[in-house]
Order: sequence, then C-alpha cells, then structure tokens
Amino acid sequence: MRVHPEVRRVLIPSVVGYVVSIVLVAALLGPRVASAWMVIGSILMYIAIAYVARGTTAHALYVAERRIPPVINGAATAADWMSAASFLSMAGAIALLGYDGLPYIIGWTLGYTIHAFFIAPYVRKSHTWTVPDLVETRAGGYGPARVIAVIMLFITSLVYLTAQLVGAGVVFSRFLGIPAQIGVFGALFGMGIYAASGGWKSITWTQFAQYIVLIIAYLGAALIVASIVGIWKPLPWFGYGELIQALQSREAQAGLPPWTTPFAKPLGGASGQLNWILSALLLMLGTIGLPHILMRSYTTPTASAARLSVGWALFFIGLLYCTAPMYAAMARYAFSGLWGKPIAEVQNVPWVAKFLPTGLIKINDANGDGVLQAAELTFHGDIVVIGMPDMWNLAWWVAPFVAVGGLAAALSTADGLLMVMVTGITRDIYHRFINPNVPEEVEIRMTRVLVMILSVAASFLAFLAIQDPRFALYVALLVGWAFVFAAASFTPAVVLGTFWKRLNRYGIVWGMVAGMATALPYVLAVGVFQARPLSLFGQPVGTIGWGCVAFLVNLVVSVVVSLLTQPEGEAVMRFVDRMRLPELARVPAVAGASQEEDRRATR
Repeated sequence: MRVHPEVRRVLIPSVVGYVVSIVLVAALLGPRVASAWMVIGSILMYIAIAYVARGTTAHALYVAERRIPPVINGAATAADWMSAASFLSMAGAIALLGYDGLPYIIGWTLGYTIHAFFIAPYVRKSHTWTVPDLVETRAGGYGPARVIAVIMLFITSLVYLTAQLVGAGVVFSRFLGIPAQIGVFGALFGMGIYAASGGWKSITWTQFAQYIVLIIAYLGAALIVASIVGIWKPLPWFGYGELIQALQSREAQAGLPPWTTPFAKPLGGASGQLNWILSALLLMLGTIGLPHILMRSYTTPTASAARLSVGWALFFIGLLYCTAPMYAAMARYAFSGLWGKPIAEVQNVPWVAKFLPTGLIKINDANGDGVLQAAELTFHGDIVVIGMPDMWNLAWWVAPFVAVGGLAAALSTADGLLMVMVTGITRDIYHRFINPNVPEEVEIRMTRVLVMILSVAASFLAFLAIQDPRFALYVALLVGWAFVFAAASFTPAVVLGTFWKRLNRYGIVWGMVAGMATALPYVLAVGVFQARPLSLFGQPVGTIGWGCVAFLVNLVVSVVVSLLTQPEGEAVMRFVDRMRLPELARVPAVAGASQEEDRRATR
C-alpha cells in the first residue's frame, strides 16, 4: 500500500515523538505529570504538524491546493465534524434522554449520506473558492448575495465555535486543575497558531492527526469497559443490548420508567413525537448547509474524489456514533450499581468522590433515610465519556487520553470554523469588494493576522459564556442551534441552486433573510429566555425542531420570489450545467474571477 508522502514527512515523526515523550515523562516524573503532558503535548504535536505542512500560497491557504486524497480528506472532514458535542456530549445526551436522544445520530447520519451523493461533488465542480463565492456565482455575480451569505456564515459558525471553545475549556479545567474560564484561552493557543500557519492545508493535515487521536481514545476506553462487563458477543456493538436489558430490569425494580421509552423527554425545549421527527429532520437539513463542512469539498482533486471523501467521512464518523449508545448504557449501568447503598459509602467511592465537587454528580437524600435511592442521584451528561475510565477503574493513562481525544474533537472543529470565518472576511469581503488586486502575500498575511484576532474574540465569548451560570442550561444545544441556522440559510440555497435553474439572485437573498428571521428570534426566545414553545398540530416544537419551519420559510420565499422576478442569464445556466453534468462532459466555462484564478493555480 502506497503511503502518502505527507504522512511520512509530517504525521509519523510527530506522533512517534509525542508517544515517546509520554513514556519518558511517565518513567521519570510519574503518572500525574505525564497526564498533564498528554494534554499539553498533544497541542504542541498539532502545532508541529501544522508548521511542517503549512501552505504558502492563497491556493494552499483557501483550498489546500485541491490535492488532498479522499481518505485523508474524509478523516479530516470527520474530525471537522465531530466536535466537542459529538465526543463529550452526545453519549451523555443519549444516557439522559434514551430514545429521545437518537435524533442526533439519525439526523446527522442521514444528512451526511445526502451530502455525499447530492451535494459534495457539485460543490467541488463549481470551481469556486468559498461558500459565499458559490452563492454569488449562482446568483449571477450579484454582490449583495455574497454579503448576505457572509453574514449568515458568521451567525452559524460563531455559535458553533463558542460551543467548541467551551468544551475545550472544560477539558483543560478537569484534567489540568485550572479554571475553565482560563482553559478556553489554552484552546486559543493551539487553534490560532496552527490555523494561522497555513490555512486549510495546515488544518487538513492537523485534523487528520486529530481524528486518529480522538477515535482511538473514544473506542479504546469503550472497548476496554466492554470486556469488563462481558458484552463481546461477538463484538460490543452487537452485545450491549443485553446490558440494556439488565439495566432496565434494575431501573424497573427502583421504580424508574424505562430508559428506552420513546417521546417522553424534552429535546430542544419540547417533547413529543412531532418534535422528535422535526429535530431529526432538522439535523439532517443542517448538515447539508454547514459552511465548514461544505468547504471540505473544495480541497479534493476532483468531484468524484469529493464524493468518495464524504463516503470515507461517513464511515469514520459512524465508528464514533455507533459507539455512543454503548457509552450511555455502560455509564447508566455503573450508576445503577450505586443504588441501595448507604450514601456515606457512595460518597467515598473514588470516582464519585472525584466528580462530586465538579457538579457532574449530585446526591440529594430526599427522604432522609441515608440510603441512596435511584431518584436521589443525578448526573451531568459530560461525565458519561469523561468519567468512564474512573467509573470502571481503568489504567491511569486512559482518562487523560480520553481528555486528549475530547480536546482534539473540540479543536479540530474550532479551527475549521475559524478558517471559514476568516476567509469570509479576507476572500469574500476584502478581496471581492475592497481591493480585488491585493497582492497574494498581503492577503496571506492578513489572513494570518485575522485568524489570531478572531481566535481571541471567540475565546473571549466563550469566557463570558462560562461566567454566566445560566450557560449550563443551554450549552449542549448550542451546536444544535448552529444546525438550525445552517438549515434556515444555506441549505435551501445550495439545494435549489443545484437542482432548480429558475432560482435567481432575489430568491436566494430574500430566502436566506426570511429563513434566518424565522429561526433566530425563536431560538433566542425559547432557548435563551425560556419562553413557552409554540405548538404545531397540538404538539410543542422545540428550538431544534423549529429549524424545519425556518427551512420551509426560506424554501417557499426563494421559490415565490424567483417566480415573480426575472430569471438569471445564460451564464448562470451554463454554470449549473457545469456543476451537474459528469466530469467527462465538456460544458463551456463560465467567466468569473474565482474560476479563472483556480485554473491558473492548478496549471
């Protein structure tokens, strides 16, 4: 098997050096120092990879020279996708919600499947450089469409980025013993430096390494615990159903309702079958329109490579998503082992004593009998993954390695989001409207400076978020809200723009504005200010499910406005044909600055 030269040059030396350094520190200074070094050293490893793989041209900065192989790009896309919410919180959401937490897995998986077959190859064949560039080109060179797209991009990406930095700050806090408010700036140190090193080229190779780290950390702890509880029948993914049955038997004896009861728990501020279906559908639609995921299609050599890349990404993501319910079952089973014991004894259990001060576990002796009842023990979702090594008394290095995986998940998504926003300023605003003749070296320097400025700004927002005690009520939903905003703005524009030629510039602009105007106030009112959710067909609709309404508003407005106004010209029709026809077909090229630059850069 041929090994990519960048793997030999960049990845292998960095990973080997990191592992050897951990072994040496553990041997010389002990497990406690080695645990801290595993977290800090991982960031230094990513910086080293980013520096060695850095890009020095605009083509490398914005589209990684369009030379990333499908497997590498697929792993990088998976890392870009699997944020702190996926790594730290999704298993916790399933542990808390049971069946009602499954829309995350179902929606995201379906969304990626649609993205692979119907979106990614066409985005790649557009020969544009950014998502706002694609929107403007599809709008016939209408400048306001690009500006509106940049605004939507910032709303979506900034919400997502704040959640990632909060997750990174929590990891730093729990494993280095520093306040989470300070930990968010530790994430800034890594994220800003390697994003500034060389744009999407550096980020892609760094994300490839981060995926390897996060998936080994996630699977490793789960598979070790699976061997302890005896669910290798023949593999844990097939055997943990027996664990769920044993768990529900314990819960029934303790008077708890079945964990797998459907449509019983709130998701996004509402419960019920309709909200469950709308939430899964929204997460699917949002996946199609996320700007930092659409950007990954630009870094592959061809449209077929883009499709193959997303297929690999779906496989790599599936490894984690299929394991998350297993984490949830094993964590609840560990908690059920504490029921019926004296509370004083439970409080002295090592892993309970470790997490009680953090607030991840709470014990309330409601009836005053000194014995722990099932309803008297509550837990925060984040403990499901972070606390798994401690719950089952695994080796000392497993817990910090899981923390390293969580940090990799947070940073890999954060730097992709950061680069998307920076590109929105430099390429989509400055280069397009202010100084089209800016020298390449000046544009690269500006990009690197803006990366650091936005890193500090985003870290400060995360700092303020953690300071607010209400933040714990809705931080887990922040990522879901980013999908709401993506579905309300970009998804209809991308889908209609590819498959319906009659869509025009006014339909694109007014559709995005109407969709976001429908989504943003509802998310703020219900999600942040705790207003009562609206009902559809007699059932309440939460903030995530409401994104489907915003998507439909965008869709309807786009269609109606386009039909009431003039269609686009022949150039746009050729552009759509060029996107949709097979790669071997020769369709006349569409004139456009971004495409001409792309042709020059790839010669």
